[in-house]
Amino acid sequence: MTIQDIRDKFQERLSDLYTKDEIDTIFFSLAETHLRKDKNIIRAGLHESWSELKDAEKHFDFALTNLMTGTPFQYVMGETQFMDHKLFVNPNVLIPRPETEELAEWIIQDYTNPNNEFDGNILDIGTGSGALAIALKAAFPKASVHALDVSPEALEVAKNNAMYNHTKINFHEIDILNTFLDDLPYFDIIVSNPPYIPSSEKAEMQEQVSKHEPEIALFVPDEDPTVFYNKINQLALDKLKPKGAVYLEIHQNLMEETKKIFEFSFGKVNAKKDISNNWRMLKVQQPFTCK
Repeated sequence: MTIQDIRDKFQERLSDLYTKDEIDTIFFSLAETHLRKDKNIIRAGLHESWSELKDAEKHFDFALTNLMTGTPFQYVMGETQFMDHKLFVNPNVLIPRPETEELAEWIIQDYTNPNNEFDGNILDIGTGSGALAIALKAAFPKASVHALDVSPEALEVAKNNAMYNHTKINFHEIDILNTFLDDLPYFDIIVSNPPYIPSSEKAEMQEQVSKHEPEIALFVPDEDPTVFYNKINQLALDKLKPKGAVYLEIHQNLMEETKKIFEFSFGKVNAKKDISNNWRMLKVQQPFTCK
């Protein structure tokens, strides 16, 4: 058996789920991991029968079986990339998206000052894998970063990721819908990518997402799709410092409705489109004098 034989099997079995290029990306990522060789070396030796293939074949077969059921590639690998950071992921956490990277980049751009390194307090609500908290702590090493989630399983993943990426983050198991944050400090930045997909949209989503990623991190009731934004607005009124800011990932079809929640409390709200030209982010600025 050669590497090309295994590659052909992946192309044949996954053709209904992925494009040819996507399958190759998946295959060579797996090959790099299980053969412990650079992708360029693997590509150059596609028709060779390496001794390493004997031990690696069972890993390829296991991965292929899971991929054929629709399990996302990142869960099969057990890891993904967020900005420059390697993150471990499993079905207890959402797989971080490029749109969320754009949210982190917006914050980093706003607070990067070569003459004065940001050293304030940051709160990440619904941290999941810890992606946003880790990216922001890495960008602002002097900042104090707090991250909360309702899921103890998600927090365990986030803690492991923080440790792996050498970032010190204060984690809290908190259900924000049913509590206030009296024991936490005031914050210069509050960021959140909360659940925002109405339950009725589940049937329209890719099964790789709807059947495998955690529902608690994705869906909200149809009758109250902005429930998390209303709560974040209340928390921001209570815990945001003067001149502080809230950064949010949002549902593109609920931009105006979400924006109005914060306009009523804070005044001006900036909306921003993502790379796909969808309304995806909001920035809420606290006035100099708190209300």
